Order: sequence, then structure tokens, then C-alpha cells
Amino acid sequence: MLSMTGFGSSTHVFKGRRGSLEITAEIRTVNSKFLDLSVRSPRPYVIFDADISKFIRTQLKRGRVDVNISARVIDGPAKAVHVNHAQAKELWKALNSVREDLGLKTVEMGDLLAVPDWIESKDENIDTKEEWLFLKEVLSAALDAVTAARKSEGESLEKAIRTHLTRFEEIFKKIASGADAMVSDLRKRLRERVLDLHGSDGFDPQRLEQEITLWISRSDFREELDRIRHHLGTFETLLKEEREHGRKLEFLVQELQREVNTLGSKCSDAQTTPQIIELKTCIERIREQLQNSE
Repeated sequence: MLSMTGFGSSTHVFKGRRGSLEITAEIRTVNSKFLDLSVRSPRPYVIFDADISKFIRTQLKRGRVDVNISARVIDGPAKAVHVNHAQAKELWKALNSVREDLGLKTVEMGDLLAVPDWIESKDENIDTKEEWLFLKEVLSAALDAVTAARKSEGESLEKAIRTHLTRFEEIFKKIASGADAMVSDLRKRLRERVLDLHGSDGFDPQRLEQEITLWISRSDFREELDRIRHHLGTFETLLKEEREHGRKLEFLVQELQREVNTLGSKCSDAQTTPQIIELKTCIERIREQLQNSE
């Protein structure tokens, strides 16, 4: 079992056409009903966003996933700088006009740099094939780290789920073991109640038995017990699957909840009602854990 909560990061330095390049990838994952992926990349790497998304989706199947990429040249050729002299002159004139109106001191270079639209540095064109290989290597290492974190958290989730599941099975077996006795007791109590209210005179014993049998068939909960047994077996099978069983288990828990509710409506005696309540409590605790399972 894998949790949807995890964090992983990786930083590598590569030697490429642009010189020494440091690339960092951070991946943070939290709960989400489906896979919700967000990628933030530096400007030169925006062209890789679709490839990053596709690569992440091969590894992560569920959860809110935030991917942050950063890259910088730590040793390489200087960036080309473009100066728009005409724009700088117009800006200088505008600043001096404001200075004269407000009676300020002289305009300095720092004032020009505060409005930097007249000067621009451009990144050198990147070798997309080369730098995608670099980026993919960093992403792979970050994915390994976040998967390890999700696996560690998932082991704790599965342990908690199995604890609640074991308790559910213990209670369920107690109810199931007394099913025949409860049905027999219900038949007996119904017959006694009818005779107590109306007496035995004027009753057709065969007709009375038919009516009791019909009532018992409506109150018989052995079919629900069989379905719960089937769901428990399916639950165990799904737990052994390697990946992507969170949504399947959530659906199965809904089915278990439905059967337990029906069971509770049919077993309303003082002995069984507390057991039904505890079954529902176990189901709710399992559901809470599954909300963080991939």
C-alpha cells in the first residue's frame, strides 16, 4: 500500500553545452480523489512541462502532486545583454521631469534600474535533447525519493487498516455464529407474541406458521452475512495488490457499510445492536485511513 502523502527532492550538476548546470526537482504529494498535477518550471524549461507531466504520470496515479523545477548555470558563458537606448533616454527624461516638479535631487542610475524594461538579458538557446535527459535524471531521483516516502507512510496505513479489519472480523464472526439461533429465537418470540395477544382459539396453526415464515424471510439476515463474507475476502485480495487499490477499497467499504446497515435493521435485539455499532465504527476508521491511500 502507498500513501498519497510524500516529499522527494534531488539536485544534480551536469556538464553540458551551456557549461556547468545545476538542476533541482522537488515533488510534494498530498491527498486528492484523483491525480491532480501542477508543474512549475523556469522559463527555459517551460517547453518540457508536457514531458514532465507525462513522466510523472507513469509513476504516480493518485493525489495532488506539485512539481517544482529550478535550473541555473553555475559555470558557463555570460548571458547576452540587450540595451534599448531609446527607451532608456525616454525614461531618463520622464524621471527628470518628475524630479523638477517635485523638487527632488538628481536622477541616478539606480532610478533607471528600478524600471528595468529598457535592459534585458537573454538565456542562451538550450539543447532540448541534452537538457531533457539531464532533467529526466533529476526527476527520476526525486520520484524515487517521494515513492519511498509514500511507501513508508503506506506501511503504517496498511497496519492500521488491518488492525481495524481484524476487529471487524472478530465481531462479525460472533454475529454469524449465532445467526441460526437468532432466527430460531425470532420465530419462537413471534409465535409466543401472537398467541399471547390473540390466544390459540380460532387460529389455523398452518396459517399461523405460514405468516411467521413470511415474516422471518423478511427479517432473515443470512444473505447479508454471506455478502459481507464475500466483501471481506475481496478486501484481503485487493490489499495484496501492489498498486492503485485505494479507490477500489473505498468502493468496497461503501458496500460493506450498506450490508452492515441492512444487517442492523434486521438485527435489532439488545445483544446484537452494540455489535452492529462497533462494526460501523471499524468501517469508519478504515475509511479514514483509505482516504490517504493511492
